[in-house]
Amino acid sequence: MRGALALVLAVTPLLSGCGYRAVHGGASAERFSVVLASSNVPDAVASDEVVAGVRDELARAGALASGGAYPRCEVEVLRADEASEGIAVTSNADGVLLPDSRATRAGVVARAWIVRSKDGPRERDTGDVRVIEVVSVAPDARAATFRHADALRAASRRVGRKMGTRILGLPSSSD
Repeated sequence: MRGALALVLAVTPLLSGCGYRAVHGGASAERFSVVLASSNVPDAVASDEVVAGVRDELARAGALASGGAYPRCEVEVLRADEASEGIAVTSNADGVLLPDSRATRAGVVARAWIVRSKDGPRERDTGDVRVIEVVSVAPDARAATFRHADALRAASRRVGRKMGTRILGLPSSSD
């Protein structure tokens, strides 16, 4: 009994000071506001969704501050792009074979970093983060416009969330 107590007393200081931190445990002591530093994307809604995604993740971890005060997370939306997915060959009315896309990939590339004061150095830079959403091609132009806009918004929100987890230093899966 005495030996077990001595062992517990000897090991306790070692375990409490080992630097172990639970990956998903507790709220962050540091809080960041989130601002859009710049956007190269003409769709303002897509840029807003990226910022909202970062805010979502910071709020989930208890690390979100209101306003634009320092320290803050600055977000830069670099580009939005699209490409055809699942291309098939179909013939037109004249029998000429033409490529026909079955779906469209809408992608958003952004990056974020922490700044602790005005003109302060960038910390925790996420690097370029890209997220892609795939949407099927609609039979008419109006439906295609809505589907593309929805896919762009979804990709924007996801890229923001992904950057939020990187800013917090949380592990995330690769897409």
